[in-house]
Amino acid sequence: MNRPILYFFLLISLKLVAQDNEFMLSGTVKSGAISVENAHIINLNSNIGTVSNKKGYFEITVKLNDTLQISAISYKTSIIIIEKLQMKTKSLVVKLQIKVNELDEVIIDRQKITKGVNASVLQLPNAGKKPLDQNERKLNYYSQESVPIVILATLIGQRGGIDDIYNIISGNRKNHRKVKELLDADKLKEFNRKEIQKIRTHFKDDFFNDKLNLPKDKINIFIEYCLIKNVVELYNDNRYVEIIDVFVKEIDSFNLNATQIK
Repeated sequence: MNRPILYFFLLISLKLVAQDNEFMLSGTVKSGAISVENAHIINLNSNIGTVSNKKGYFEITVKLNDTLQISAISYKTSIIIIEKLQMKTKSLVVKLQIKVNELDEVIIDRQKITKGVNASVLQLPNAGKKPLDQNERKLNYYSQESVPIVILATLIGQRGGIDDIYNIISGNRKNHRKVKELLDADKLKEFNRKEIQKIRTHFKDDFFNDKLNLPKDKINIFIEYCLIKNVVELYNDNRYVEIIDVFVKEIDSFNLNATQIK
């Protein structure tokens, strides 16, 4: 066999061996509990790149000892070298740190600040957004990943891993999640109460009394019973005829359930 042919088969063999060592790595880019969308992930060894989706998820082909560069606007660039652990789990959690830009010193003259100027006018970040309460801030601080992912992040030395494990073991994360669920349930209940009252005011009690034969003390309960049929969305879209149709169709079922409960 002449040398050119020998070299050709040698190159093919080396390429096949390299391909055998490659694998598809699945990863998530996070900053605290927030998923980072549109993060750029580049394999510096193969020059292959990809971008994270709105959930921070990405996939990229790598092999052992490849170097990944992860960057995103407003975040510090992270460099990760693929180790045997990633080859085994075929997964990776990347935690980016927010980039803090140092500004020149600014001297504010209180006398020259115009009254009434607020964050929205100044176009400051999070202008117009409701501040997070203490419970929400703590939940944002905790990692929301599953326990195996948190343990894996700790094993590979990612920042915050030990704190995340402590918050899981101590029950802090679970307790604050439960508090948030209760608060969200209260907010939803209050929202529904207001929407039910709007619907009742619009159709008036005479409609429920005369058309549906509902006593006044059952009207709110009946409208709440119909919430599952999207009457709130229909009301906000001014689709009143469709709401009436829902009421007419659901009144018999409501009366039957009310009788069975008694």
